[in-house]
Formats: sequence, C-alpha cells, structure tokens
Amino acid sequence: MKKAIILLLLLLLPVVSAQKVKVVVYDDGYCLVKIVMNVTPGRFVIPLPVYEFSELSAKLNEKEVPLFLEDGEFVVYPTTNGTLEVEFLTPELTSKEGRVWTVHLPFNYSAEVILPEDSVIVGLSGIPLSISENSIKMPPGEQYINYVFPHKEEVITITETNTQVVTETNWGSVLLAFVGGVAIGASPILFSKKKRVKTIATGEISIEELSEKFNLNEDEKSVILYLSDRGGRAKQAEIRNDLGLPRTTAWRLLKRLEKMGIVTLEKVNNETWAKLNYKIKEE
Repeated sequence: MKKAIILLLLLLLPVVSAQKVKVVVYDDGYCLVKIVMNVTPGRFVIPLPVYEFSELSAKLNEKEVPLFLEDGEFVVYPTTNGTLEVEFLTPELTSKEGRVWTVHLPFNYSAEVILPEDSVIVGLSGIPLSISENSIKMPPGEQYINYVFPHKEEVITITETNTQVVTETNWGSVLLAFVGGVAIGASPILFSKKKRVKTIATGEISIEELSEKFNLNEDEKSVILYLSDRGGRAKQAEIRNDLGLPRTTAWRLLKRLEKMGIVTLEKVNNETWAKLNYKIKEE
C-alpha cells in the first residue's frame, strides 16, 4: 500500500528534463541568463543564483506565464506539457580584479556562455565541453571563465593615468614640467582629459555638447532626445517600444545613462521611469 502511495505521489510531481542554461555576457558586466527546460503540469521551482536581477520573464511554449519569487527561488505553475523559458538580466555573475573579468557559473547544469566579441579568454575553472569563437560550454557545477579586453584595457589605462595626473597636479608643477621639457608632448592630452571629466554645469546644454562630454552613442542620444521631447520623463516600456529597442538593450542603456548622471531611474507602481537630469537646448 505504501509503495502504491509513493508511486502515485511521484507520478503527480512535475517532470523536468533537458535543462539548458545560456549566459550572454555584455562588455559592461551585465549578463542575460536564459534557462530552458521541458516541464509537465504542476509546481516547479527554479533556484535563483543571484539577488539582483531585472527584466524577468517566463514563457511556456512561447506564451508569457506568471512567475513568482518565494524564499529566493522562482516558482512557476505550468498548466500543460511544454518548453519553459525563464530569462533575466543581472550584474552579479561577473566580477573584475585589475584588468581581468570573471564570469561565475553557479549552475547545476552545463552552461553555454557567449562572451563579448572583443574579449580574450585567459583562464578556465575546468575543461570546457566545447569552444566555438566567442561561445564556450562549461560542465555542470561551480565554474568560472576569466577574460580580458586587450584593446579596451589599453585605452582605459591611458585615460585613468591622464585623469589622475590632472587631478593631482597643480599649476606650479605643470609649469615646472613645461620648463623642464618633460610634459611638452603630453600637455594637450592632459588638458583634454581634464575637460572631459569635469562636471557639466546646470542649465541648458545641447545634445552635441552632452555627447562630447560623455562620448554618447547614437542610441543613447536618441533616448535623451526622446526624454527631452516628453518633458524630461517617461516609462522604460515607452522608451523601449517607441524607439524599437530590445528589452535588455534598453535596460542596459538606461543603467549606463544613470551611471553617468544623465538620467535618474525610479520605480513607480512596479514600473521603471527614467527622468532626464539635463535640459536639452532646442536646435
């Protein structure tokens, strides 16, 4: 009798198979995590490997389904057999020490990792299952990949060095360097870098001036102009839909602008709003 009850309970449990994990790593450290599995009806729990995440979505057979967060785990209730896809964006899977980035893979299943195109792998926690260009598949368990950006790190090092020189050098030492002939060739770089790291004064500013100060790309400028046209404030969903930006692209773009101090992000009734911190001059 007990065996029959146990067998019945096992049959009633949701069945999970063929779990796949894909991690797309962006050059700013954010990771898009996609977990795919075959499920049957019932209650299904997905362990959450991070605390900070955004842009969470769950689809069963390509249709959106509710996803709940309980005790640090994702919980979903499939109503039919099919393929469940859970996706979220997080900055917690990566860390950086010096010039070396590390992407951590705390999964119980093998994980396919797509690294940024201009990155170079410099270390692995174990033998990969496969490698193809910037895609690498790691075995199950706690794994990691070390990578660097050779060309980008060179530019960043120069910028940081020049900025530090400008910050710590007074006019007397600069004059002394000119007299000694040491900094004659470097003086244009020093002054240009100092200008770049200045805080923009309050008041109106043109999009060209803002772009020059922060080295903005076209998408970033489009979002700023969009916010300016909307009175300086708009929902993230509106920005994404009206400008035709993918969800993860829009989120990462807004986070970059927030880090620069150009926009402020705030939650209002579970919706993310972006507020422009500058008044853009009309052309």
